[in-house]
Amino acid sequence: MHPLLEKKHTGTLFPLFSMRHRKDWGIGDIRSMTLWFDVLKALNLDLLQVLPMNEMPPGVSCPYTALSAFALDPIYIAVDGLPELKDAAEPRAELNSRRFRAEVRKLRSSGTVLYNEARHLKFTALWKLYSWFHQNHILKDTALAGEFRAFCRANSAWLDDYAVFRRLKDTHDWTSWTHWEDPLRSRHGDALADLHRREETQIIFFKYLQWCLHRQWTEAKARAGRLGISLLGDLPFMVNQESADVWSRQHEFDIDCEIGAPPDAFSETGQRWGLPAYRWEAVERSNFDWWRSKVKKAADFYDMFRIDHLVGFFRTWVIPRDVSRRPDFDIRDEHGQRGRGKRFLEAVAGASPMLPVAEDLGVIPPYVREVLQELSIPGYKVMRWEKRHDGNYTDPKDYVPVSLATSSTHDNEPLADWWDTVDHAEKKLFWKLVSGEESAPPAYAKAHARAVGSLLGANSRIVVLPIQDIVGSKDRVNTPGTLGDHNWTWRLPDAAEDFLKKRSGAAEAFAALVKEKRA
Repeated sequence: MHPLLEKKHTGTLFPLFSMRHRKDWGIGDIRSMTLWFDVLKALNLDLLQVLPMNEMPPGVSCPYTALSAFALDPIYIAVDGLPELKDAAEPRAELNSRRFRAEVRKLRSSGTVLYNEARHLKFTALWKLYSWFHQNHILKDTALAGEFRAFCRANSAWLDDYAVFRRLKDTHDWTSWTHWEDPLRSRHGDALADLHRREETQIIFFKYLQWCLHRQWTEAKARAGRLGISLLGDLPFMVNQESADVWSRQHEFDIDCEIGAPPDAFSETGQRWGLPAYRWEAVERSNFDWWRSKVKKAADFYDMFRIDHLVGFFRTWVIPRDVSRRPDFDIRDEHGQRGRGKRFLEAVAGASPMLPVAEDLGVIPPYVREVLQELSIPGYKVMRWEKRHDGNYTDPKDYVPVSLATSSTHDNEPLADWWDTVDHAEKKLFWKLVSGEESAPPAYAKAHARAVGSLLGANSRIVVLPIQDIVGSKDRVNTPGTLGDHNWTWRLPDAAEDFLKKRSGAAEAFAALVKEKRA
């Protein structure tokens, strides 16, 4: 069994973009996360779960739509925390100008994340700082430039392709790489060498951004470790077709098909996700090299990692773009499905010291959870979805130890909203679970502590409460099947520096409850 499963961990699911601090630029950043560690510690929490951190394309806010499986999003850089800024007089003056500070205040005062505006402001500042760094360090071959080059060498397996792809996206006005001129589309060596000669400074810029992220996250993770806080990251099932990975590993992805979910009780027509399908034969020939590589890289940032859409590794719902072909699972027989899923899990579980956690929600064949049990990999237990054969809710005290217990996910309504909208009979059953009483369910404000306490007492080695369920909020992160600014833009109203003061009574009561249930 993994060492992290030897004791119980209690934490919160808190998207980085939702975190505020007094000096953020309208979106949570790595500095925000570092400050929130202090809040978690005061709440007796020792685990922080975040959503995917990979770079998103312009105009996109969904963290499951990534330009790269490896590169983090520069929008999360705490620009004014970069050490070279103290010596960069001109970029520093720009950040301190009245105009720039006014733009930052405008973004910070927004109730939601304004991605396009925040991205533009950060990239403007980071380009000026990089230009100074290039002139004063790279061209002069300083010790700091040596540290940067060492990072580039250590990460060249993914960083070189990513930086070139990112630059080509800019020079081609973000058109699909499938429409680029053939030498670049097909990655001819001479064309790429010529691009490097012409665009070297701009290509290095994207490597510099990843170095900035790496330095800041490394410091943050070290601080989390000193506080006894583990980090749980999220690795999506697939990247966007318009990603450096698909462009650079075209033999492993089938862009003539997309993946999704078959018709079920929630969707008569099924779901289309617009993501390419794997060419599993090529993927398996390399023993899942791409996945093992990104898990190894993720270990720089996390202690545990969530495997998104686990069932897709056992059987993937593939939708041909040719309408004359019918959608179907890529493997039909159970033996084949079970075998591939198990081989994948064995490969990625051994790729790093991290603990894998499997997102096994939805319509899941029984053999999937059997494999998880065989490999001692935790699956999910969403409290309000776990029922016994008699129709009553399963007591969290009866959950298997190797599991992650939670009250909700980023795709579902918080407990407070569910409580107010679920039918009375279901609410009464749930109230009986958390209180042991047959009485009429009270208003959520009076039920909150009982519901949270019941989950905190789960037998699971990992217990995670979305931050909304800790504070009793109804705010959602995402509503699947809908588009708009209401998704992926929510920000907790409190800054990290103010949270414990503003919510002192509730915070102390919650911390005491966590301590009691962990004992």
